[in-house]
Amino acid sequence: MRFPFTFACARASLVALSIALLAGCAGAGGGRSGSFGAVPAMSTPTTSTNSNLLQFGSDAPVLQTLDVPLSQFPKAVGTLLTGIRGNLITGFVDRANGSTLGVVYDRKTGVWTPIKYPGSSNTSVYGPAVTQTGYRLVGSYEKKGQTNAEGFVYDSTTKKYLTVNAPANLCSPKSCNFTIVHSNYGNGAYKAVGNYDAIKSGPLQTAPDTYPVSGHAFIYDSVTATFSTLEFPNSISSTAYGIWMDGNNVAIAGGYTDKKGTHAYVRNLAGSKMLVYDWPKSILTHFEGITGAGGAGNYNVIGDYFDIKNKTLEYGFFLPIRNWTAGTATVIGPVSANSVYGSTVIGVYVGAGLTNGYITTIP
Repeated sequence: MRFPFTFACARASLVALSIALLAGCAGAGGGRSGSFGAVPAMSTPTTSTNSNLLQFGSDAPVLQTLDVPLSQFPKAVGTLLTGIRGNLITGFVDRANGSTLGVVYDRKTGVWTPIKYPGSSNTSVYGPAVTQTGYRLVGSYEKKGQTNAEGFVYDSTTKKYLTVNAPANLCSPKSCNFTIVHSNYGNGAYKAVGNYDAIKSGPLQTAPDTYPVSGHAFIYDSVTATFSTLEFPNSISSTAYGIWMDGNNVAIAGGYTDKKGTHAYVRNLAGSKMLVYDWPKSILTHFEGITGAGGAGNYNVIGDYFDIKNKTLEYGFFLPIRNWTAGTATVIGPVSANSVYGSTVIGVYVGAGLTNGYITTIP
């Protein structure tokens, strides 16, 4: 899961963790555990003759490790992959000094490109969009000494960064202290989704079990440069992590929390169609990404759930949705599943104490 403030979230109970996730608790540097982005899961893969391949059971897909090359990123101590669209994969690198650096990887050319918001000490890059002239990235950044995270959009053609922050009126009387942009879709004009928090400014050492339940999912429209919110009945917090468009039909995926737990959802922009999904016997299920699968109402989504019974922190899964009906899920393993394109999934796992990216294809 792409938690912000992962250090605090990692110490939380599952209930508090559910609240922190849906509040969008987004974070500061200070080492690998303190970076903001995808939270890795504790992983024990089956053995393989190829150290770059791993599999969690005979029925699970085979994962291939995909990390940044140390020859190009000598200070890297972890690779966290967050988005995929076409041949492009986004993510960020945890560095030995506690900072984070965004990256985009071209599967066709094998080239890794660093992405750093100008003047930032931490940059995290999420869901890409392929355009006619290049690509567009979204994410969040922090400057040195900053006690909040700000959202951004980057255009590879113009080489320009646009800061995208939730307007103050959405958080009144409190300030909008965090804006995380998770995904975007469109060629020239585009829509982007993410979440923002309405919390008081101040030190980031807020106890995880008292973290304000203040996260809200949003949609940003580039044509009007306006934000709109996504609301769910009886919810106390919400996120929007993925977006897909079939013509004028917009589908958004994420999660929301109510008194019963955290639920994954896919819904259309108007809210007239929505699928809510809960992993059996889990109090926390969240969709991380979405891709089209044959027209409006047909999608492939990936997500994570927490297995309380087996005391395993996190499992990633792939779920086909056809005509707004959930199909049979494929469990990837005790990993974080962060994004999907077609049947190709990327995410994060922990191996030998290091955070690693992976890529896999669902049969």
